[in-house]
Amino acid sequence: MLNAKRVYMLAADHRWQWEEWCDARSILRARIADVKRLAFDAFMKARELSSEVHADGALLVDEQYAAAVIAYAMQAGVTVGTPAEKAGAFPLAWSTDPFSRALTGAFVKVLVRFRPDYDERLREAQWEKLQTLQTWCRSAGKPLVVEILVERRQEPEEEFDAYGRPSILAGFIGQAYRRGLAPAFWKIEGTLSPDGAQIVDKAIAARPAVRQILLGKAADLSTIDQWFAAAAHSATAVGFAIGRSVFWDPSVAYLSGTISAGEATAEIAATYLKLVDAWTRTRE
Repeated sequence: MLNAKRVYMLAADHRWQWEEWCDARSILRARIADVKRLAFDAFMKARELSSEVHADGALLVDEQYAAAVIAYAMQAGVTVGTPAEKAGAFPLAWSTDPFSRALTGAFVKVLVRFRPDYDERLREAQWEKLQTLQTWCRSAGKPLVVEILVERRQEPEEEFDAYGRPSILAGFIGQAYRRGLAPAFWKIEGTLSPDGAQIVDKAIAARPAVRQILLGKAADLSTIDQWFAAAAHSATAVGFAIGRSVFWDPSVAYLSGTISAGEATAEIAATYLKLVDAWTRTRE
């Protein structure tokens, strides 16, 4: 089960990104299952090498391309979760109906896109779906992780990343709490601004049991280090859920035939462990 004090999540539930990549290169979509297995093998290698990963590591993968990986992970005692949303869908839509077909892991993740200037009917429909999912998760005894993505439009980039997005995230979280939506974890976009990180932290802390984990957005490790540092004094921040920054390049190289599965696995594991070390350093 996810640890409320520390989460090192390798997020490998990407679907539409791999579908687009494969289709553009005339590679069979069936090969996507191979990169899911790479992520799992890398996670298990890191788990062998790191007591931190063994204790607090988690894996996020999808039933669509990684059903076998989910079974392997559960047999190995790994904390594995599954996504509820239909890949790439906006507004929020479900990957399958009923939930039990897709949500076979120990925890559930859902991704929702939000801006306060979205059409009100769209926003209301998404709120209703999130509340429905929360009800199911509570009945099933599965912690819910809600990922929020806030797109930048015409706003100046630096100001938006430092204050605009954190303020929108805080507003969304506050509205969620007022509606009775309180997931176990928020999966949050990082910021380079400690002040921005505190805006989000304060909003999340209104429900003392709720925590946050930082997502990666395919950023380089140097940028992620800075996000970790900005969140160092956020009491609700307990770890990360990062994927493409860790596995994308080695997986692409493997599918392209330039490196072996073993080489890709080793590279993914090494990068994942670098993130674990980076998070640990910010908490020393």
